[in-house]
Amino acid sequence: MNNQVDFKIFTRKKGLIFTVNRVVYPLLLGSLGIAYLADKYLNQNVLESIGTTGGIIGCILMIYFNIAKLSTRKPLNGDLSKRLIFCPSEIIIDSQKIDLKEIKKIEFSVTDYFDRFEYSIRGDLNPCRSNGTSNLCELKLVNGENIRVNFQLMYEGEFLKMRELLLEYYFENKIHFLRLIEYLEIQEYQEIQEFKKTLTPSKLSI
Repeated sequence: MNNQVDFKIFTRKKGLIFTVNRVVYPLLLGSLGIAYLADKYLNQNVLESIGTTGGIIGCILMIYFNIAKLSTRKPLNGDLSKRLIFCPSEIIIDSQKIDLKEIKKIEFSVTDYFDRFEYSIRGDLNPCRSNGTSNLCELKLVNGENIRVNFQLMYEGEFLKMRELLLEYYFENKIHFLRLIEYLEIQEYQEIQEFKKTLTPSKLSI
């Protein structure tokens, strides 16, 4: 197919996902709790030593991950084997083909890319580097169905390779003008006015 753009679909893994926070903090708090109870009520030196050792290990891990998180990438915790393919007349989600005529609106949330640095709150030990899978494509179909798909971007600005297709979708009234300029990263007033002049007057709708 000509003039098509594709991305990897991200399918999140189901079930409990272990993170650094979910491992280190229970270890630290549990160990300190054991040490406190053993000393206060049980008078068990062995348990107190185990709890104290676990607490020390927990503190060391906190310091390590608090530094390592700045350069560590988040684990994928999912699958990237499926493809999201955009074409002028259809959108393909893995093996499901959706004709453009079946789509009422197309919306995107494009805020992520591979290795993007994410600021975290104090005390958060999870990695700060993104795997680029938080981007979202939402298709609102004529029959009332909504389809939401997460996809991966590998670098900042990669979504701009969708420019020509986004324009085609706009001309087919599948994307609102304000959304279009957002996706194309056109922000300044003068830029917006110049961009309007490049659009076919008969098809320009805001």
